[in-house]
Amino acid sequence: MGSLTKRNPTNLNPELAMVFVSDPVKHAVGAAALAVAAMTFVFSAGCASAPATAPPAHLDFPAPDTGPGRPDLTRADQDHIDKGWKALLNGDAASARAIASQSGTNPAAELLSLQAAMVTRSADPLSGLEQLTVEQSDYAAAWLTLSVAAENTEDEGLALEAASRGAELWSEKRWLEREQRLRQRYVGDRIDSARELYETEYPEAALEALQPALEIDPDNRDAVLVKARALIALDQPDRAEVALSGLPRDPEVVRLSGNIAEARGDLSAAMRIYSSLPDDPDAMLMGVAIAESQDDWLTAMNLYASLPDERPEKAPGLRRAKLRWRLSVMPEYVQEAVDSLELERAQLAVVVVTLAPKVETLPGGQVPLLSDVMTLPSQNEILTAARLGLIESDQFLNRFHPERPVTAVEVRTAVDNLAHLLELEKPRWCTDEAETQPCAAIAEPISGESVAAIVIEVVTQEGEIE
Repeated sequence: MGSLTKRNPTNLNPELAMVFVSDPVKHAVGAAALAVAAMTFVFSAGCASAPATAPPAHLDFPAPDTGPGRPDLTRADQDHIDKGWKALLNGDAASARAIASQSGTNPAAELLSLQAAMVTRSADPLSGLEQLTVEQSDYAAAWLTLSVAAENTEDEGLALEAASRGAELWSEKRWLEREQRLRQRYVGDRIDSARELYETEYPEAALEALQPALEIDPDNRDAVLVKARALIALDQPDRAEVALSGLPRDPEVVRLSGNIAEARGDLSAAMRIYSSLPDDPDAMLMGVAIAESQDDWLTAMNLYASLPDERPEKAPGLRRAKLRWRLSVMPEYVQEAVDSLELERAQLAVVVVTLAPKVETLPGGQVPLLSDVMTLPSQNEILTAARLGLIESDQFLNRFHPERPVTAVEVRTAVDNLAHLLELEKPRWCTDEAETQPCAAIAEPISGESVAAIVIEVVTQEGEIE
């Protein structure tokens, strides 16, 4: 027994070892069993040391045999494509390519092979995918795969174009959302960034941010509008006009055309453009701004009148324009008062009474006898201002001192008294240079224009000015 153990090369138990020496037949059977055992051992050892299977792949493209435009396949080819796709999903791109080569020459097999190359990044599949979409223009899966390949190589224009074509052919939610996601990333987000830069007064940076979006989608309306605005801000109206030339002439484009005319200094043309949009309140207000800058108060009145009643700018703007228009048609001495660079007391009376004609009909006070105003063209306005206590006069000497320059105190007193008589809110006067809230400022020498502006703001608080 001891010698058998020493000759037992398999380390089997002694009873099994006896078979090999006692019976030739049993020896043959035992040898077969030994061989099986040895193979099982080797196989198990090999499996233990083999690399783990690759993880399942996340694929952003569809299977080659799915979707609109897929090629007709034989049963055998279909089986090969299915097996190859499952291998690709399991992360085994090499097997997928090998199986695709067994499927013959058909577009689905070619697409599967190109998809496998994408997963392994062993070759550039772009040219092959582009050629496939040319040859099979209705093959949605090929277009969607091309989009992913182009995205991987940062060819944004091709990625979006292929995604759009794929979604057009195959309007499934997944592919529609992919196209929308790429469009937002490549175009929408950049337009939003450019718009924010423009609105924060960085037009050059806005143009730079827009450029990639326009390269992908040169006719994108929102991008073109932001570009035109940025060019206008950079005083490049000719380039802005070229940018707008390809867009339909909707109200927003027409308004920008008016902005371009303003940038060129052609205010008459700008006014005509804005006035051509009577149903566009924003255009009307742009026209108003030009009319007011040119003291064309009649046009300003008409433009304000065309605004919808719910626009908050209409009522006060119309009243202000009417007052300004009234000044524009007043006698020369009224114009001189408003244009005065150093307002005199007589001119203060003219400005206050002329801009608030209702005060002339108010009762109260006696008409004073002022010997130094009887020959002045403004005597009626002076007497009204003195009668109502808007401006003090020298009652002892019966003099008004019409040619004496007014003081800031006299202006504030006249305007406050006017507001009291008309039952309107008094202006908030500025008390020092550190004021942070809106206030009415009076700086000496006092101009007629500055006083007229304050009086107009008081008078236009409420009620129509006829």
